[in-house]
Amino acid sequence: MFSNQKLSKILFFDIETAGNYATYAEFQKADPEGALIFEGKCKRLNYGDPHEGYQDKVSLFPEFGRIVCLSYGIWKDNEIKVSSIFDEDETFLLKKISVLFNKGIDSNLVPCGWNIKNFDIAWIYRKMLMHGIAVPESINTWGKKPWEINIIDLKEWWKSFSNLDVTFEEAAYSLGIPSPKDEMHGGEVHKNYWELDNLEGIKEYCEKDVKTMILMCEKIGKIYTPNLCQN
Repeated sequence: MFSNQKLSKILFFDIETAGNYATYAEFQKADPEGALIFEGKCKRLNYGDPHEGYQDKVSLFPEFGRIVCLSYGIWKDNEIKVSSIFDEDETFLLKKISVLFNKGIDSNLVPCGWNIKNFDIAWIYRKMLMHGIAVPESINTWGKKPWEINIIDLKEWWKSFSNLDVTFEEAAYSLGIPSPKDEMHGGEVHKNYWELDNLEGIKEYCEKDVKTMILMCEKIGKIYTPNLCQN
């Protein structure tokens, strides 16, 4: 069985992202050079009109977007404890995130999430570099050998050696865990942030993802005991 001690050594987390501006037109007005670079990216990736591409795809790219919220959770005393970090000033937000991961290092907590190597950690890493903030050692992969990186990516774990893609919602469904994508999904965060001013809804959605990750580890751990943590 997945021991309580091992679960308590994991820092589960998830981020939500949006564009730096509400619309591409605002982007063009405030930062013409950046807007042209984004337009070129839309052409290379066949996103069509940059106005539509901005609304639909900007949340994927840290160079043109912002972290809106980071939710994190731990499994402690047989309970799931989840909280969130958010700030309108992204520099302050990133500093708070840095404090979280540095405290995690002090507590020997292993970062864990769904597709975090390809998305969440990449976003945090790049945004910290952009804002002149030192990247916490637990998520700094630069110059490290694969066996020196102690990060748990649940998507890699679930896929095993398969090249077939799978979504977080599909994995949760397969395990009989309620979908966290009930009232919102990632593609709607930009609209909820800029048009609806719904930061509370974004936070709740992000926290649901974190709770689902923990439930996933609990459920799989009842039949399988992978060596998730080096500590």
